[in-house]
Amino acid sequence: MVKILTKPHWRMNSGAKLCSFSLHKEVLGNIKTKVLHERDFNYVTKLIGEAGENLGRDHFYMSPKEHLMVDFDMKTEDKYRGKYRLGELLRLISIMQMIENNIKKVELYSRENAVIFHAKYGFKSNIRRFFHRDSILEQIIHDKRFEDLSQRAKYIQERIAKDGDNFIQEAFQRTSILTDDYIQRIKNLPQAESNSFKHGFDMKLEKKFILENKAKFNEMFIRQGLDYQI
Repeated sequence: MVKILTKPHWRMNSGAKLCSFSLHKEVLGNIKTKVLHERDFNYVTKLIGEAGENLGRDHFYMSPKEHLMVDFDMKTEDKYRGKYRLGELLRLISIMQMIENNIKKVELYSRENAVIFHAKYGFKSNIRRFFHRDSILEQIIHDKRFEDLSQRAKYIQERIAKDGDNFIQEAFQRTSILTDDYIQRIKNLPQAESNSFKHGFDMKLEKKFILENKAKFNEMFIRQGLDYQI
Protein backbone atom coordinates (compact mmCIF):
# COMPACT_ATOMS: atom_id res chain seq x y z
CA MET A 1 0.00 0.00 0.00
CA VAL A 2 1.39 3.41 -1.03
CA LYS A 3 1.68 5.81 1.88
CA ILE A 4 0.01 9.17 1.23
CA LEU A 5 2.26 12.02 2.32
CA THR A 6 1.15 15.45 3.52
CA LYS A 7 2.96 18.52 2.23
CA PRO A 8 3.49 21.31 4.80
CA HIS A 9 2.24 24.80 3.88
CA TRP A 10 4.49 27.76 4.56
CA ARG A 11 3.62 31.40 5.27
CA MET A 12 5.63 34.47 6.28
CA ASN A 13 4.97 36.05 9.68
CA SER A 14 7.15 38.68 11.37
CA GLY A 15 10.09 37.83 9.14
CA ALA A 16 9.95 34.08 9.72
CA LYS A 17 8.61 31.14 7.72
CA LEU A 18 5.99 29.19 9.67
CA CYS A 19 4.41 25.88 8.69
CA SER A 20 0.97 24.35 9.01
CA PHE A 21 -0.65 21.13 7.78
CA SER A 22 -3.30 18.54 8.55
CA LEU A 23 -1.99 15.02 9.05
CA HIS A 24 -4.02 11.81 9.29
CA LYS A 25 -3.00 9.38 12.03
CA GLU A 26 -4.47 5.97 12.71
CA VAL A 27 -6.60 5.97 15.88
CA LEU A 28 -6.18 9.74 16.36
CA GLY A 29 -7.67 10.73 12.98
CA ASN A 30 -6.79 14.11 11.46
CA ILE A 31 -4.35 16.24 13.42
CA LYS A 32 -4.21 19.96 12.73
CA THR A 33 -0.72 21.34 13.12
CA LYS A 34 0.16 25.00 13.13
CA VAL A 35 3.15 27.11 14.14
CA LEU A 36 1.92 30.43 15.55
CA HIS A 37 3.67 33.70 16.35
CA GLU A 38 2.96 34.75 19.96
CA ARG A 39 5.01 37.90 20.52
CA ASP A 40 8.47 39.27 19.74
CA PHE A 41 10.57 36.20 18.83
CA ASN A 42 8.37 33.72 20.67
CA TYR A 43 6.42 31.02 18.83
CA VAL A 44 4.35 27.93 19.61
CA THR A 45 3.63 24.77 17.65
CA LYS A 46 0.22 23.27 18.42
CA LEU A 47 -1.10 19.78 17.67
CA ILE A 48 -4.92 19.76 17.71
CA GLY A 49 -7.06 16.62 17.46
CA GLU A 50 -10.29 16.13 15.48
CA ALA A 51 -12.47 17.13 18.42
CA GLY A 52 -10.38 20.23 19.13
CA GLU A 53 -8.42 18.63 21.97
CA ASN A 54 -4.84 19.61 22.67
CA LEU A 55 -2.46 16.75 21.77
CA GLY A 56 0.84 18.53 22.21
CA ARG A 57 2.68 21.83 21.97
CA ASP A 58 6.16 23.30 21.68
CA HIS A 59 7.03 26.83 22.86
CA PHE A 60 10.24 28.23 21.42
CA TYR A 61 12.29 31.32 20.62
CA MET A 62 13.38 31.77 17.01
CA SER A 63 15.51 34.51 15.46
CA PRO A 64 16.48 34.04 11.79
CA LYS A 65 18.82 37.03 12.10
CA GLU A 66 20.70 35.36 14.94
CA HIS A 67 20.37 31.93 13.23
CA LEU A 68 19.21 30.65 16.64
CA MET A 69 16.30 28.75 18.16
CA VAL A 70 15.81 28.08 21.87
CA ASP A 71 13.29 25.40 22.79
CA PHE A 72 11.49 26.33 26.02
CA ASP A 73 8.89 23.64 26.59
CA MET A 74 7.93 20.69 24.39
CA LYS A 75 5.13 18.56 25.75
CA THR A 76 2.60 15.95 24.63
CA GLU A 77 -0.45 15.33 26.79
CA ASP A 78 -0.03 12.42 29.21
CA LYS A 79 -2.63 10.08 27.70
CA TYR A 80 -1.03 10.34 24.24
CA ARG A 81 2.57 10.04 25.41
CA GLY A 82 4.66 7.09 24.21
CA LYS A 83 1.95 5.77 21.88
CA TYR A 84 1.69 7.86 18.73
CA ARG A 85 5.15 9.42 18.20
CA LEU A 86 3.73 12.90 18.76
CA GLY A 87 6.98 13.96 20.46
CA GLU A 88 8.83 12.96 17.31
CA LEU A 89 6.34 14.91 15.19
CA LEU A 90 6.94 18.05 17.27
CA ARG A 91 10.71 17.58 17.00
CA LEU A 92 10.54 17.13 13.21
CA ILE A 93 8.43 20.29 12.91
CA SER A 94 11.12 22.20 14.81
CA ILE A 95 13.75 20.78 12.43
CA MET A 96 11.71 21.91 9.41
CA GLN A 97 11.45 25.37 10.98
CA MET A 98 15.19 25.29 11.52
CA ILE A 99 15.98 24.42 7.91
CA GLU A 100 13.50 26.83 6.32
CA ASN A 101 14.66 29.77 8.45
CA ASN A 102 18.39 29.04 8.10
CA ILE A 103 18.77 28.42 11.82
CA LYS A 104 22.22 27.09 12.62
CA LYS A 105 21.60 25.88 16.17
CA VAL A 106 18.79 24.87 18.53
CA GLU A 107 19.48 25.10 22.24
CA LEU A 108 17.40 23.73 25.11
CA TYR A 109 17.47 22.67 28.72
CA SER A 110 16.57 19.00 28.86
CA ARG A 111 14.77 17.52 31.84
CA GLU A 112 16.52 14.45 33.18
CA ASN A 113 13.90 12.06 31.78
CA ALA A 114 14.08 13.61 28.29
CA VAL A 115 17.86 13.49 27.65
CA ILE A 116 17.70 10.18 25.77
CA PHE A 117 14.76 11.40 23.67
CA HIS A 118 16.65 14.51 22.55
CA ALA A 119 19.83 12.53 21.92
CA LYS A 120 17.99 10.26 19.49
CA TYR A 121 17.32 13.31 17.30
CA GLY A 122 20.91 14.54 17.29
CA PHE A 123 21.10 16.78 20.34
CA LYS A 124 24.51 16.90 22.01
CA SER A 125 25.40 17.78 25.58
CA ASN A 126 26.23 21.44 26.10
CA ILE A 127 27.30 21.56 29.74
CA ARG A 128 27.58 25.17 30.92
CA ARG A 129 26.70 25.11 34.62
CA PHE A 130 28.98 24.00 37.44
CA PHE A 131 26.27 22.03 39.22
CA HIS A 132 25.40 20.09 36.05
CA ARG A 133 29.06 19.40 35.35
CA ASP A 134 29.81 18.15 38.84
CA SER A 135 26.62 16.07 39.10
CA ILE A 136 27.23 14.29 35.79
CA LEU A 137 30.87 13.58 36.62
CA GLU A 138 29.85 12.03 39.96
CA GLN A 139 27.20 9.92 38.25
CA ILE A 140 29.60 8.56 35.64
CA ILE A 141 32.31 7.91 38.24
CA HIS A 142 29.92 5.76 40.28
CA ASP A 143 28.49 3.87 37.29
CA LYS A 144 30.52 0.67 37.53
CA ARG A 145 29.23 -0.64 34.19
CA PHE A 146 31.65 1.57 32.25
CA GLU A 147 35.05 1.67 33.92
CA ASP A 148 36.73 3.52 31.03
CA LEU A 149 34.21 6.36 31.23
CA SER A 150 34.52 6.40 35.02
CA GLN A 151 38.28 6.89 34.73
CA ARG A 152 37.80 9.77 32.28
CA ALA A 153 35.38 11.44 34.71
CA LYS A 154 37.88 11.03 37.57
CA TYR A 155 40.59 12.65 35.43
CA ILE A 156 38.38 15.68 34.75
CA GLN A 157 37.59 15.99 38.47
CA GLU A 158 41.29 15.85 39.33
CA ARG A 159 42.14 18.53 36.77
CA ILE A 160 39.37 20.76 38.14
CA ALA A 161 40.79 20.41 41.65
CA LYS A 162 44.34 21.03 40.44
CA ASP A 163 43.96 23.80 37.84
CA GLY A 164 40.81 25.62 39.01
CA ASP A 165 39.93 28.67 36.91
CA ASN A 166 42.48 27.77 34.24
CA PHE A 167 40.52 24.60 33.44
CA ILE A 168 36.91 25.89 33.52
CA GLN A 169 36.09 25.99 29.81
CA GLU A 170 38.05 22.86 28.97
CA ALA A 171 36.30 21.05 31.84
CA PHE A 172 32.90 21.96 30.41
CA GLN A 173 33.98 20.80 26.94
CA ARG A 174 35.46 17.54 28.18
CA THR A 175 32.41 16.84 30.34
CA SER A 176 30.07 17.46 27.41
CA ILE A 177 31.99 15.03 25.20
CA LEU A 178 32.15 12.46 27.99
CA THR A 179 28.40 12.82 28.61
CA ASP A 180 27.66 12.18 24.93
CA ASP A 181 29.79 9.02 25.07
CA TYR A 182 27.91 7.95 28.18
CA ILE A 183 24.56 8.56 26.44
CA GLN A 184 25.66 6.36 23.54
CA ARG A 185 26.28 3.53 26.01
CA ILE A 186 22.94 3.78 27.83
CA LYS A 187 20.47 4.97 25.19
CA ASN A 188 19.62 1.47 23.91
CA LEU A 189 19.29 -0.08 27.36
CA PRO A 190 15.82 -0.91 28.73
CA GLN A 191 13.74 2.16 29.54
CA ALA A 192 14.24 1.90 33.30
CA GLU A 193 18.01 1.93 32.89
CA SER A 194 18.37 4.48 30.09
CA ASN A 195 16.40 7.28 31.79
CA SER A 196 18.88 7.33 34.61
CA PHE A 197 20.13 10.94 34.75
CA LYS A 198 19.64 12.47 38.17
CA HIS A 199 19.48 16.04 36.85
CA GLY A 200 18.75 17.73 33.53
CA PHE A 201 21.26 19.83 31.62
CA ASP A 202 21.72 21.98 28.50
CA MET A 203 21.83 20.39 25.04
CA LYS A 204 22.15 21.66 21.47
CA LEU A 205 21.37 20.52 17.93
CA GLU A 206 23.42 21.98 15.08
CA LYS A 207 22.29 22.34 11.48
CA LYS A 208 25.59 20.80 10.39
CA PHE A 209 24.63 17.53 12.10
CA ILE A 210 21.22 17.48 10.41
CA LEU A 211 22.74 17.99 6.97
CA GLU A 212 25.33 15.29 7.58
CA ASN A 213 22.56 12.87 8.63
CA LYS A 214 19.80 14.06 6.31
CA ALA A 215 19.02 10.55 5.02
CA LYS A 216 18.07 9.50 8.56
CA PHE A 217 15.89 12.57 9.10
CA ASN A 218 14.25 12.20 5.68
CA GLU A 219 13.23 8.67 6.65
CA MET A 220 11.62 10.08 9.79
CA PHE A 221 9.62 12.60 7.75
CA ILE A 222 8.27 9.79 5.57
CA ARG A 223 7.48 7.67 8.63
CA GLN A 224 5.44 10.54 10.01
CA GLY A 225 3.63 10.94 6.69
CA LEU A 226 5.26 14.26 5.79
CA ASP A 227 6.18 15.24 2.25
CA TYR A 228 9.36 17.07 3.23
CA GLN A 229 12.98 16.33 2.43
CA ILE A 230 16.17 18.05 3.56
